[in-house]
Amino acid sequence: MQFSSSNRAPDSTSGTRSAAADVGDNVQALRDDISSLADSVKRLAAEQIGTSVEDVQDKAKEKISDVEAAIRRNPSQAALIAAGVGFVFGLILSR
Repeated sequence: MQFSSSNRAPDSTSGTRSAAADVGDNVQALRDDISSLADSVKRLAAEQIGTSVEDVQDKAKEKISDVEAAIRRNPSQAALIAAGVGFVFGLILSR
């Protein structure tokens, strides 16, 4: 049994090509997986941010309602507090 060098070269070359093709396929599959993961993370972040914004808006509306109710209960006290805050801001800004 004699092997010629011409018989070996095509075998090793085809083995290299199939290995290169396998690596190329794996790289493409990895790129697809990363793209899918990035899309999933983007959707999850959008959902979480949307929920957070809605929660903050709801809490802000509740606090505004509480402040409005307090002003209606004690209008003179609210006016004095507003005047005091305005005075303090005026002092700070004039310096």
